[in-house]
Amino acid sequence: MSSRIEQKAAARRRREALEAAERRAARRRRSLIQLALVTVAALSVVATAIYLSRPGDEPKAAVTTSFAGIPQDGIALGSPDAPVTLVEFADLQCPYCAVYATEVLPTIVDRYVRPGKLRLELNVLTFLGDDSVRAGRVAAAAAQQDGLWSFSDAFFHNQGTENSGYATDDFLRETAERAGLDADAVLAERDGEAAAGLLGDAQAQADKLGVDSTPSFFLRGADGELEPLEVSDLTPETFTAALDEAL
Repeated sequence: MSSRIEQKAAARRRREALEAAERRAARRRRSLIQLALVTVAALSVVATAIYLSRPGDEPKAAVTTSFAGIPQDGIALGSPDAPVTLVEFADLQCPYCAVYATEVLPTIVDRYVRPGKLRLELNVLTFLGDDSVRAGRVAAAAAQQDGLWSFSDAFFHNQGTENSGYATDDFLRETAERAGLDADAVLAERDGEAAAGLLGDAQAQADKLGVDSTPSFFLRGADGELEPLEVSDLTPETFTAALDEAL
């Protein structure tokens, strides 16, 4: 009798041990499944990030509309009947020129250019390095399509690290497209006489005026004489104060 009771107890213990082992195995399987799902999700996130970060797959910026409705003529932006012209000397690689173009220029355009109070001229210089030369040539070609201001706007908003070699044909083509220009024609005309002449004229005028830094600004009134526009910093408030006084 005692032996039968012991046998039943031993059988019960074996059954309980098997059930416990099955529960542990089930927990391990669930943990492995969860770990696999987490791993797959993490790999998916990494793969997506790598895909989105590939330079060749970056979405193109929208075509610039900063100067929509404002006439462009060569290096000029705005009405030819404006009483005063603001003449700028800039290098497309110059980071301070980019600050002016992105943070100050929109205010000037809205407050003075659109109402016809001011006309702008942009003289492109190319003294900062090879990327400046490549960019300047395409900018000068863009001026032949009356798109210099749109091209420079698109360039400044996507300006790379100075002299890092970023101003490649692909970059310049995309910049021209963002400016709404015929990119094939612009790239084809960058080494032409017209583009070279425009850059030569800009440098000659800069030399005559003693321009040794960018951006530099001058005002031209009805008498045609250029007078330096003295500004202490690149902020909308500084420029509007100076222009209000001049106008």
